[in-house]
Amino acid sequence: MRGRVGVAAHATLAAWLSLASLASLLVPAVARAEPSRVLVVRERGADAVVERAEVRLSAELRAAGFVVDERVAEGDADARRLVEQPGDGGAFATVLLQRAASGASTDVWVADHVTHKTVVRRMDAHGSGDAADRSLALRIVELMRASLVEALVLPTPAPHEASPAPPPAAPPDVTRWTRDAIHEPVASLAPIRLALGAAGTFGGPSVGLAFAPELRVAWRPAETWSFGVLAVGPAFGARATGGEGSAQLRQELALLEATFEASLGGPVRGFAGIGAGAYHFVASGDAAAPFTSTSADAWSALFGVGLGVSVRLAGPSSLVLDAHELLAAPKPVVAFASDHVATLMNPGTLLSLSLAVEL
Repeated sequence: MRGRVGVAAHATLAAWLSLASLASLLVPAVARAEPSRVLVVRERGADAVVERAEVRLSAELRAAGFVVDERVAEGDADARRLVEQPGDGGAFATVLLQRAASGASTDVWVADHVTHKTVVRRMDAHGSGDAADRSLALRIVELMRASLVEALVLPTPAPHEASPAPPPAAPPDVTRWTRDAIHEPVASLAPIRLALGAAGTFGGPSVGLAFAPELRVAWRPAETWSFGVLAVGPAFGARATGGEGSAQLRQELALLEATFEASLGGPVRGFAGIGAGAYHFVASGDAAAPFTSTSADAWSALFGVGLGVSVRLAGPSSLVLDAHELLAAPKPVVAFASDHVATLMNPGTLLSLSLAVEL
């Protein structure tokens, strides 16, 4: 029994020694995974603009996950020495902030210790207060990324090609941070568009203009195509008049549409569509003596083509202006006794203004 206990004890000890050896191998790896460092330098006696820019820049870089070392240079020579020879701190970049001689701008030196380049820019203040400080800090951050991006976008030469050695690889966190500047986020396509607005329907010169609410629901399987339903009604205001009296008209229509749209520049997009659906109207008569008033309704198939523009407002919302030319078949007519006093949608026009939201 003692022998078995001894063997078990030795096995347990060997297991603990193996775990300890594995841990000793992992510790350097963990140490190597610490965040990269940036050195931010300003001259002693810098004015408030430079001091605020340094504080804001350091905050932006720390928010990106880097360790920021801040130093004060004793003069111009010391500042440039720190930029070109940052020492043994392991910084992947050094940024020097100093006020321009005119006092109206800030000189920014960015030394990229990965590709061994130094970029100098003179930056003016945009605005005032906190917004100006943050704007300056963000422009310095983009200047740093622009210096580093060369190593990511230049192709690696083939082994047989005679060319200069490629820049050394940046640390992984620096590479990820730089790639954010060259890969724009892909906007997700909102598959549903809902629009609500007001429409004016012109059924023909014999009935005039009517007004109605409009509802449009569209499904967008692609950026340039959508399929949807357009519903308008009830529309009031149209009127037919004859020798026997007059009639008030109520109209409703609906179209199933396929629409193609494309950018016209900036927030403006144009679109064209074609559709088919149904048209319904109700005529309520007001007869002159000795005739009798009555009401009647009729249905027709409806075909339409449309053009319009949309202007992006804010977020997922857009303002949409469009026009449709409509044709009903069979031809809807309004008759008093045996007289046809009005023909509708042969052709007709629909104008609408709506607010659309992408869901």
